[in-house]
Amino acid sequence: MFYRRNTITIRVSRRVLWVGSAAYPLQNIARVMPETLRPSFAKIFKSVGRWFLVAYVALVGYALYVTQGQTLAAGLIVPAVLGILAAFLVSGLIRLVWAITGDTLYRLNIETAGSANAVLASPNNELVTQISHSIMEAIDNPEAEFQFQVENFHVGDSITQFGNANTGKVTG
Repeated sequence: MFYRRNTITIRVSRRVLWVGSAAYPLQNIARVMPETLRPSFAKIFKSVGRWFLVAYVALVGYALYVTQGQTLAAGLIVPAVLGILAAFLVSGLIRLVWAITGDTLYRLNIETAGSANAVLASPNNELVTQISHSIMEAIDNPEAEFQFQVENFHVGDSITQFGNANTGKVTG
């Protein structure tokens, strides 16, 4: 699991929760819930193992191809397969090391009448909890206003679609 960082402003002003440029009217918020995100060693190991299995099968196929005397494309296949295997090895080792030593992130989920949205993820649990409490207090107090600057970590893929304008899946 890799992520991108950006700084966003979380604020409540005139009964509207602003998360960056996204607006959530406070009266539409049903629940605010902090959640802990931990890297999953098992999922990363499974993903890396799958790619190593694919590379192994490709190398076995290549070995069978060469032993039957078909060496015309062998000079092109070996460097490509070994390069792909090396790239997956490096990527897999980085992901496994990150899973073992990686930071835990804390995500703030906002549930509205329509759906739930993860609005931010931060390594600072106290800040996420404080924002959660501040939002709930603002729902009860029409005069409440606050603002936080948060270093937000975007975790995972981003899928955006508005009507017919589909930007598709952007992997992170």
